[in-house]
Amino acid sequence: MQPLLLVVLALCAAPIFGLPRPDYSDDYNDEEVTPWQPEPLKPAPWQAEPRSAPPEPQAAVVPIPGIGQIVGVRNYKTIAGRPVNAFLGLRYGQVGTGLARFQAAQPANLQGRIDATVQSPNCAQFPELQRLRESEARGENVDNCLTLNIYAPEGAKDLPVLVFVHGEMLFDGGAEEAQPDYVLEKDVLLVSINYRLAPFGFLSALSDELPGNVALSDLQLALEWLQRNLAHFGGNPGQVTLAGQAGGATLVHALSLSGRASDLFQQLILQSGTALNPYLIDERPLETLDTFARLARCPTNAAARSLAPLYDCLTVLPTSQLVAAFEQLFEQNEPRGLSSLGGFKLVVGDRLGYLPRHPAALAANASNSVPTIIGAAKDASAFILSRFYNQIAGLQSRNVSDYIDVVLRHTAPPSEHRIWKQWAQREIFSWDMEHSASARNVTQGLLELSNIILYRAPVIFSIRQSYRSTPVYLYTFDYRGEHHRFGHLNNPLPFGVDASLSDDSVYLFPYPAEASRLNPVDRSLSRALVTMWVNFAVTGVPNPNSGVWPQATSEYGPFLRFTNNRQNMLELDPHFGEGINLPNIYGEYFNATTTSSVVVAAPTRPYTYPTYPTTTTTTTTTTTTTRRPYAYNPYANWQNRQPQQTWRPANPDYVRAQEERQAQFIRDQQLRAQREREQRWREQQQRENQNRRPAQDPREQQRPEYEQQQREKEEQEQRRREQIQRAQQEREQYEREQQAREQREREQREREQREREQREREQQEREQLEREQQEREQQERDQSARDENPNNELQPYPSYEDYLRNHQDESPESTPDRGYDEEMQRREQQQREQEERLEEERLQHEREQQEREQQPDENPDDDRQSYPSYEDYLRAQQGENPSDTEPERNYNEEQDREQQLREQHEREQQEREQQEREQQEREQQEREQQEREPQPDSDDPRNYSSYDEYLRAHQARQPAESDFDAEEEDREQERRDQEQEEPLEENPEDSEDQEPSDPANDPSSYPSYEDYVRAQQKMREEEEERDRALEARERAEEEQEEARQEQPGYNQFR
Repeated sequence: MQPLLLVVLALCAAPIFGLPRPDYSDDYNDEEVTPWQPEPLKPAPWQAEPRSAPPEPQAAVVPIPGIGQIVGVRNYKTIAGRPVNAFLGLRYGQVGTGLARFQAAQPANLQGRIDATVQSPNCAQFPELQRLRESEARGENVDNCLTLNIYAPEGAKDLPVLVFVHGEMLFDGGAEEAQPDYVLEKDVLLVSINYRLAPFGFLSALSDELPGNVALSDLQLALEWLQRNLAHFGGNPGQVTLAGQAGGATLVHALSLSGRASDLFQQLILQSGTALNPYLIDERPLETLDTFARLARCPTNAAARSLAPLYDCLTVLPTSQLVAAFEQLFEQNEPRGLSSLGGFKLVVGDRLGYLPRHPAALAANASNSVPTIIGAAKDASAFILSRFYNQIAGLQSRNVSDYIDVVLRHTAPPSEHRIWKQWAQREIFSWDMEHSASARNVTQGLLELSNIILYRAPVIFSIRQSYRSTPVYLYTFDYRGEHHRFGHLNNPLPFGVDASLSDDSVYLFPYPAEASRLNPVDRSLSRALVTMWVNFAVTGVPNPNSGVWPQATSEYGPFLRFTNNRQNMLELDPHFGEGINLPNIYGEYFNATTTSSVVVAAPTRPYTYPTYPTTTTTTTTTTTTTRRPYAYNPYANWQNRQPQQTWRPANPDYVRAQEERQAQFIRDQQLRAQREREQRWREQQQRENQNRRPAQDPREQQRPEYEQQQREKEEQEQRRREQIQRAQQEREQYEREQQAREQREREQREREQREREQREREQQEREQLEREQQEREQQERDQSARDENPNNELQPYPSYEDYLRNHQDESPESTPDRGYDEEMQRREQQQREQEERLEEERLQHEREQQEREQQPDENPDDDRQSYPSYEDYLRAQQGENPSDTEPERNYNEEQDREQQLREQHEREQQEREQQEREQQEREQQEREQQEREPQPDSDDPRNYSSYDEYLRAHQARQPAESDFDAEEEDREQERRDQEQEEPLEENPEDSEDQEPSDPANDPSSYPSYEDYVRAQQKMREEEEERDRALEARERAEEEQEEARQEQPGYNQFR
C-alpha cells in the first residue's frame, strides 16, 4: 500500500514541478537552463515526526569598537534562498527636551550591549496622536525617535548600500515602509531612516532657537553614523546611494544641493520629488509660526523684538499638544491654498545653513551634482488634486480660467500664477474652453497642469545644469498595476488615474500590507525595477544594455517610460514634457550661455528649447528620435517566457477606459502632427510659387497680404459677434433662470399662504363646532333641568336622608348655585360694557352740544323758511341789525358760565367713576375672599342638621337677593334719567343773554340759502336717528332683562 501511495503522489506532483521556473535575472539565457530535477518527496503526514515549537530567533551580534555589541535578529527573513539579518531601532541621534525638540540633535552615545531586535516607534505625527498621548501618560520619551534599520544578507561583506528616506508629505510616515523582501533578492545592504516630522522638523523663526530644516540635520547625522559603522554590517561606506520617495526625495535633493553631506553618499535616486517642488517650500515661515503659536495657545506677537514668551510656551507644552495644534493648522489652512499651508516644508534662509538661497539657485550651480535617477509617477499630483477637488466640482463657471485659478491657488506660489495661467490657456486648454468649461470636461487638463507644476517642471529645472556634467537618467512611471500606494483612499475625480504618487514604491517595497501581494505581471515589473535600481547602486548605470535607458542629453530627455503595454512595458520617449516646453519661471537663476534646439519627429510634436538671456554663442543640434524595437532588449521577452497564471484586472471597464484614453492621445498626437505637416507643406508651396512667379506689380504683390488681413479682420469680427451672441444667450439664460426662480418662489409663498389660511379656517371651524357642541350640551342640560322641575322651585323630600341620597351623584357643574354665579358674572360684564357705551355716547353728545353753543347765532328766532331767497334774507338782516346799533356782548361772562358748566360735568363724571371703581373693587375683594376662604355651601343640604332648617334658610335668603336686584335696577334707571336730563339743563336767564355760537346755524357760513336749509334738515334727521337708536337700546335692555328672568334657576334664588 505504501509504494502505491508514493506513486500516486508522484503523478500528482509531476505537472507542478515539471514546469520550468522562470528566471528574471538580466543574465537569462535559454541555452543555460539546467534540466529539471525533482525535489525529494516529503514523508506522509502519518509518517512525519511530531513538530516541536519554533525555536526562538537567534541573535545576530555585531561588535563595534568604541560602542559595544549590537544584538540584532538573525534570519529575520529568508529571501532568494538566503537568510537576512535585521538590526532594528538603532539610535543615531539624541533629541533634547523642551525647546531642544526643535533644534539639531546630538550624536547618540551608545555603549555596552545594544538591543536592536525591536522596531522603534515612528517620530511624532498626528495620525498616531492617540499613541503619543498614551505613551506620555506612561512617562515615556516620545521625542527621542532618531533611529534607523539595517537589513543585511548573512555573511555580507563590502556590499553597496541603498539608504531609503521615506516620503509622504513630511508630516507622517516612518522607516517601517522600507521592507527588504524585494530589494534583498540582490546583493545589496538596505537602510531606512526615521527623522523628525512636521513642526519638530521644519517649524522656524529663522533664529537659533527655532532654526528650521532640522530634518535635514537628522539625515546628515544618520549618514555620518553609517559612514562610521557600515563596514561592521557588511556594507561599503564608499558606495552609498541615497534614495527618497515624494517628500523624502525632496529632503534628499535639498541635502545634496546644500553641499553639507557631499562626502556621505555618491549617488541619488529621486522618486516623484525634488527640492524645487513648490508644495514643499514655505515662503512665509514667520506667518506659519504665528498661526501655529495661536493654535497652540502661545503668545503670537510676531512683531515683538523678543520671542522669549513664545519660546517659553513651546518649551513647556507636551509633544502631543503640539502635534494636535499642527493637525488643526493643516486641516484649517489646507482649503485656503498653498500660501496658507506650512509647518512641514523646507525653509529658505534657515540658521543651520542648509538652504541659504532658493533651491533653484542652488540647482543652477552644478558643482554639487552627483549621478542621479530622477523621475515621477505619471499622475502623481492626483493625490493632491483630490484634496481640493470639491472646490473644482462646486465651481459654477463656464470659463476655464476660473478652474485654473483654483489649481494654481493650491499648487503654485502667487508670484507664478500669471505665467502658469497664460501657459495653460495656450498649451493645455483650447480657446473654446473660455465659454464651455465644466468640472467634468476640464479636470483631465487640470490634472496635467498640476502634474507639470508640482513634479515634471521641478524635475526639468533640477537637471537643467547638472545633466551637462554628471549622468542623469530620466523616467516616468505610467504603469497601473493592481494596487495603488494610497488605494485605501477614495478617488473623487470623475475618471480613473494611472500611476499616482508613490505607486512606484509598491514595486520596490512590500508596503502597505494590502499592496504586498503582487500578481505575476506586477511581480515581474517589480523585479525589473529592483534590478535597475540595484544596478545603479552598484555600477552607476541602471541598465548596461545599449539603447534601453540612455543618459539624458537635455533637461527634457530622452527618458524611460514604464507603460501599461503588456507586450513591452519599457518605452524610450524623447520629451519629458510630452512635447510641450515649459515657461522659464526661474530665469533669474538659469542664465545659460548655450541653448539647444531639438526637433523631434512625429508622432511627438516638435519642440524648441527656450532661449535664455545673455546668450553669446548659439549651437544648434538637431536630433531625431523615434520609438523602435531595440536590437537587444532583455525586458521585451518577459511575457514570452514559460506560461504563467494569467491575471486580469478586477475592473475591465477601467482597462477599456485606459486603452481608449491612450488611443485618443495617440490620435490627437497624429492629428497634431498631420496639421503641422500640412501647414509646412502649404508654406513650402507658397514659397515655391513666389519663386516661380515673375516680377509683379507691387500692388499685385500686396494684394494677398491685403486679402489675408481682410480675412483675419472678418474672422476676428465673426469671433467677436459669436462672443457677443454667446454672452447675450448666457444673459438671457440667466434672466430666464432668474425669472423661473422668482416664479417658483412666488408659487411657494402663495402655496404656503393658502396652506396657512386653510389651517386657520379649519381651526376656526373646529372651534366653532366645539362651541356649538358645548352650547347644545348646555341647552340640553338646561332643558332637562326645566323638564325635571318646571316651576323652578325646590321640591320637598320625605326626609333629609332621601334628599342626600338623591344628590350624592350630582356633579358640581350641574348645581344651581354654579349656574347662577356664571349668569351673574355674565350680567355684570354686559352691564359694564353697556355703561361704557352709554358713557361714551353721553360724552360725545356733550361735546357736540358745547360746540353748537360756542357758535354765534345772529338771529336764532328768525324764521328761515319765510324768505323767498337767500339774498332777501341777508337784506332783511342788514336792515334790522345795523352794525352801528348792535350792542356789545359780554363774552367774558359767557365764557365763565361755560367753564363752570364744564367743571360741574367733570366733577359729576369723576364722582360716578369713583363710585363705580369702589363698587368693582368691593366686588372683586369679596370674590377673592370667597376664593381664599371657601365658605360652606349654603345650598348644600348636607351642611344643615335637618331638611326643615335648609328650607327655612333658603327662603330667608331669597328676599335679600331680590332686594339686591331691585337696588341694581334702581341705580340703572337713575343713571339713564340723569343722562336724558343733562342735555336739557340750562339756565333760562343765561339763555336769553347768551349768544349762539354754533357755525352750523349761521347762514352766512354757507354759499347759498338752499345749502343752509339742506344742512339744517340733515341735522334734524341725525337727531331723530339718535333718538330712535336710544329707544331701541332701551327696548333691547328690557328684552334682555326679561330673557334673564326666564332662565332656569333665576327665580329660584330671588
